[in-house]
Amino acid sequence: MTSISKAGFIYAFYGNLLVYTIWYECYFNEEELVSRHVWNKGIVMHSGFLMDTESNRRNTLKQTKQAALIALQHYDIDWSSIHFIQISEHATFRVDFGDGEKLLLRIHPATKTRSETASELEWLAYLRHKELIVPVAISNHEGEFITNAESREGLRYYATLLKWVEGDTIHKGMLTTENVHRLGAMMARLHEAGADFCPSRDFVRPTWGSKSFTKDWEHLNGHYAHFISEEGIALYAQAAVRVSNHLDALESQERDDYGMIHADLHIGNIVYHHGEPFPIDFGRCGFGYHLYDIAQSIMGLHPAQRELFIQGYRKVRQLSEAAMPILESFFIMSIIEAYSFHAENELETEGLMEEQPYAQALLSAYMNGDPFLFQSLAV
Repeated sequence: MTSISKAGFIYAFYGNLLVYTIWYECYFNEEELVSRHVWNKGIVMHSGFLMDTESNRRNTLKQTKQAALIALQHYDIDWSSIHFIQISEHATFRVDFGDGEKLLLRIHPATKTRSETASELEWLAYLRHKELIVPVAISNHEGEFITNAESREGLRYYATLLKWVEGDTIHKGMLTTENVHRLGAMMARLHEAGADFCPSRDFVRPTWGSKSFTKDWEHLNGHYAHFISEEGIALYAQAAVRVSNHLDALESQERDDYGMIHADLHIGNIVYHHGEPFPIDFGRCGFGYHLYDIAQSIMGLHPAQRELFIQGYRKVRQLSEAAMPILESFFIMSIIEAYSFHAENELETEGLMEEQPYAQALLSAYMNGDPFLFQSLAV
């Protein structure tokens, strides 16, 4: 474990900045960065951080740690320790206080536009106003919610500090029937809350639809060779055409199941507190169909759990049986997006290859018109 700790004054130099820490400890574990594979967007390459090799991974980890310490000097908080969590769309750290309070510090790459991050914070503030438990931002000394932060090497980052959402993550294998049921209901409440959202004039968030899918498919089609066979990619291509056609048809219609969505509500982005699920990590939130949001969430669940999720959703918000074929298309869209996201990372090649039999069984069922969301498939 790498730590900065000394009884008394601690002097840490980063560039021309002298950071003073009094009686505080800062713990960082070099081995805490672990790939959270399959449908969880864990180790990344094209998120703005270089994570494609072990050397780049360690350098990025070092730089974001430096930026985290620098960023904390801009907040009027009396923290006692800081702990690295993970790197995905941003680097995240837990900031602890002596009284047990916690905050979440995020270090964003400069490639992530500030307008998008400011818009994410606007969305979170709106959801909190609607009495949903979500992480909301804390302002710095200047009253701003976005803070400049540079690494020792002068690499430019910026930071946001958010309130910590209490709760524990649950491994997929530990999910109970009630856990999954409540998860579906929680997503429905998010969709209900978003129905009245009126974004500000400068609001900028991504749109998850035909254009984003085309980009993801083209990326996968150029980087598949080390984990998908030629026969396999032909099946992916057929499925991609069908998904694109379905998206084009949807986008030509006026629908009431479209709006701001979380877009990444897998089990790793949910905490449970006293049995209730709460969403965290809104870094991918944007405009999209509610069914796409559901697909992203159920993709990592077992077929029986997916059905429980839908049942929970229907306790809060209407979802017809006629929507299931559309949900299937969004499910396949989400699979292709996930593999596109991970495709370039050689550290994940073995896992990507191991997943292909099941992934291609899903694609085959989709192309054959066979139901697959709630059925177990032979692999």
